[in-house]
Amino acid sequence: MFPIFSRSGWLLLALASLCAPAVYGQQQAVLSELPVLPEPSSLSAPAPEVPAIAVSLAVFSTYPSETLLDACGDTETTQDCIEDTITPEAFISALIAKSWFTEIKPFGNDSDYELLIANVAKQDETSTMSRALSEALREELDEELDEELNEEKHFTELTLQWRGIEIDSLVISSQVNSNETATKKAIEPLLSWYKHATENGLFTPEFLYHALNASDYGNHLSVPESLGDFTRLDTQLYPDPFKGSITRYTHPFFEDALVDVTVYPILAKLDTNTPSNQRETASTANTENSARTDAFLHQQLDEDWNKADHVAHARNLTLSQAQPISPFNVVGFANGWRLALKAESAVDDPIFATTYVFTRKDKIVKVATTFPSDFSDNLAHELIAHITVPEESMLMQQVRAMLK
Repeated sequence: MFPIFSRSGWLLLALASLCAPAVYGQQQAVLSELPVLPEPSSLSAPAPEVPAIAVSLAVFSTYPSETLLDACGDTETTQDCIEDTITPEAFISALIAKSWFTEIKPFGNDSDYELLIANVAKQDETSTMSRALSEALREELDEELDEELNEEKHFTELTLQWRGIEIDSLVISSQVNSNETATKKAIEPLLSWYKHATENGLFTPEFLYHALNASDYGNHLSVPESLGDFTRLDTQLYPDPFKGSITRYTHPFFEDALVDVTVYPILAKLDTNTPSNQRETASTANTENSARTDAFLHQQLDEDWNKADHVAHARNLTLSQAQPISPFNVVGFANGWRLALKAESAVDDPIFATTYVFTRKDKIVKVATTFPSDFSDNLAHELIAHITVPEESMLMQQVRAMLK
């Protein structure tokens, strides 16, 4: 028997776990050039055909909910509905055999996505009659009646969670033959659930963001279609609402010249000195970044420095700051900070990377380029003057309410 997963976890604990990224199920981006830029692989390469859903899925057995018992007809305190008539092991075996997911982890605790399965069967008069018939009497019955007496009515509830928060639940009824193996009995409800999952995009970032009440980047993020000679290649969501969205710009003549714009929520309490409506005007720009906000922006650049240093060390490059971290102001719109890096080797030309960070509403706006600041400053000015970000989401309001 697999461990029972309780449905009654506290909301605060569940929300707190959102901020602690899991090891699996996040589809980490493939990094191609020195600035450690967030680059979802689908920006430049097609998604693999198999498995259809590229996540690690933890699977648990759970108690039947009232909804499941009602579907079974067990509305009173009786023993009419029997739990786990299809065993958890059978569901696990069927899921592994189908190869629908990158990985199935029975009762795993390091996956973002968790599938909770509860199963009951109705113990009705037909089932009782089937068990009571003697083997001699069965031989006298025709095949059709024998199959009817051997049919079992099962009810299976499959609940999908992301880091402990429910995002979808479905009850499926299935009619199976009692003589079939447990794994075969598990196939039918799983097929119905998988169809539901794929048709409704349960494992897509769009569904996840909507289910968690995260920011709607698809409708409320506005970025320019071009930046100087650069054109927008694509805008995508990360499979994690705390990483937000990424927009990539490419140059028509220089393949290695890239601009990435990442917008993601500030994982901290908002500065009380910052106006809640934050219109992008000169008056609000001057009060936009307090000491605490500046410290948070510096932290983002420090993390980029550490990542770049790790990559440079792995490639035998000498990393340095072409310019120290310095203020970068877009007059009338925002005050931010800039980090300019340079990586050198004994045999190749230097590699440059420049990163800018700003705050907009409750979001960080990060502009990362693969060239020196002399060329990228104007692009950062243009971008921050023409970008619109979503308002604070309900998800982040709940998360920030817990933060000290």
